[in-house]
Amino acid sequence: MSLAKVSGNSKRKSEKHGQAVKKLCSNERTEHEISLSSLPKNMVHLGEGLFVAVNTFQKETRVHIRVYSTDDNGFLHPTKEGVSLKPEVWSSVLSSLRTFPALTEPDAVTVVKKDVCIFNQTGNSQMCVSLQRLFQRKDNSFHLVPERVILRGVQIERLWDSYNRIFTCVKSSLLAYTLKERVNFEIRKYPVDENLDGWDADTPQGFEELRDSLCKCLLDFISRKISVLSKSECIDCKQGFLFNMDVHDCVSFSKKQNFDAYFEKALYNVEWDVLAAKFVKLNIHRPFLRWFQDDLFTEMDTVKFFSKIEEMYLNETPDVSLSCFDL
Repeated sequence: MSLAKVSGNSKRKSEKHGQAVKKLCSNERTEHEISLSSLPKNMVHLGEGLFVAVNTFQKETRVHIRVYSTDDNGFLHPTKEGVSLKPEVWSSVLSSLRTFPALTEPDAVTVVKKDVCIFNQTGNSQMCVSLQRLFQRKDNSFHLVPERVILRGVQIERLWDSYNRIFTCVKSSLLAYTLKERVNFEIRKYPVDENLDGWDADTPQGFEELRDSLCKCLLDFISRKISVLSKSECIDCKQGFLFNMDVHDCVSFSKKQNFDAYFEKALYNVEWDVLAAKFVKLNIHRPFLRWFQDDLFTEMDTVKFFSKIEEMYLNETPDVSLSCFDL
């Protein structure tokens, strides 16, 4: 994308709006107010009033980098000073910050996935940048939204350090919220089968069967995405080197190397609507699907679930390619 299409002053203050402050993205209503001493696991303090947090809204998972204010009782409240990012954009922002020429190019600007701009605000010897979202108009021009957030020195380092924790929360949210909302939506498309009303809901095997079925369905998507990425992201293939194919990453990488290199990107590229539709179509005639449609996600250990995904991928489980995708 040409930077000429980006309009607006990156260093100007956000314009004041007469309307009420727009509600920040979040589908959860915490029972207790959040304070610095009782942060939820999906929230990391980066220093001063700046936090990174995983939130959900309208079936989607988002990562916020945002300034919070503190009231007289010590409770934290989100402000408009911040950015809301798709998980794949958040991950790319972290990667871009590692190579951002803050100390060598005073006017440096980086555009990440046509979604957010990184502007250099560095003064003296301490790295300082601002993040500002982009939106695309109907004429295909890109404009900056007024809200932005500034990160300085140690805050940037803590943002990098928070990666593993935030990614764990992102994976959990994509499964327990993004996919759950879509699965429940798909279930409502089917009429209730009265012949299944007599099923014993206390039977535990139903939960395990659904969990394993979901694991296999998601694994099929992940496996296919990794297979595509291993070829499309191969540096030698990109540069047109057609000889010595044995040394190409797409050929020489082990399954473990492929999984480590491409799992995150593969997860972000899963078509959650398609996955939900296939999973429900495969299981709709099982009486326990409606009983466990909520518990399947709320009671599931997502860390173990994704560990199982990796184990099955590495061991090439015979039924990895599930027949549900041929329906």
